[in-house]
Amino acid sequence: SDDFHHAVHVNLTGETEGYYLDFDSVGALAKVLEKGFFHNGTYSSFRERHHGREIDPSRVSPLQLVVATQNHDQIGNRAAGDRISASLNPAQLAQAAVLNILGPFTPMLFMGEEYGASTPWPFFTSHPEPELGRATAEGRLKEFERMGWRPEDVPNPQDPATFASAKLQWAEAEQGHHAELLATYRELIRLRRSRPELRDPDFGSISVEFDEDSRWIVLHRGSTAVVLNLADTMATVPVRGADAEVLLSTVDGVGLLADTVQLPPHAALVLSLAAA
Repeated sequence: SDDFHHAVHVNLTGETEGYYLDFDSVGALAKVLEKGFFHNGTYSSFRERHHGREIDPSRVSPLQLVVATQNHDQIGNRAAGDRISASLNPAQLAQAAVLNILGPFTPMLFMGEEYGASTPWPFFTSHPEPELGRATAEGRLKEFERMGWRPEDVPNPQDPATFASAKLQWAEAEQGHHAELLATYRELIRLRRSRPELRDPDFGSISVEFDEDSRWIVLHRGSTAVVLNLADTMATVPVRGADAEVLLSTVDGVGLLADTVQLPPHAALVLSLAAA
């Protein structure tokens, strides 16, 4: 489901160029989480036509949809091959991890994503024919015109330095916020394995609440609530906080009140809710 990637990407980065435009709302992310696809017969402004079809929940499980917040296509097809770690802060990278691992679908990780690798993944080639190399480079420049990217931001795919820049720096995984993000991924995977509702293969088990203006969203999976504040300001979210158990918090400063939780900017919180 590329729609999952697009909805997460837009809501975290704010990019709305090209095919990202239709996903410029918290509601788009909520629809993807509940329905699997955003374009399920809706009009695609990028394709200039209606696109997709609705999933039949009696025949399709959420686990049949493979999702990612980063992959070789979505990074490599960017002008500079920049990962989201080049534009998001550590708290937002943790939010992407929470949505990917604790969402209702089958998550896929791209190499280095688990520690927020700083290295890019630019498109690179090694065509022995000079004319083919030139044609490839020129073709990519034309592709990016519609996305609003500048020609000078596109590395030459035939330059060996472009390939060398893509190599991971494994030592990063043990340093600073990279190590903290890696620990978050490990904890999220542990939660997914230990809580059966986070692997429930039924679209009917998924419900989402959100507020477009305040930019918060809550994904309910049985007694587990995944709460995110996508805004740059504090958010007050109507979730029963006082009797909830905190399973994971990606930032400090979360407040649990009687009928709400208060989340700092770019926070993600995973709660086990007591029975009503």
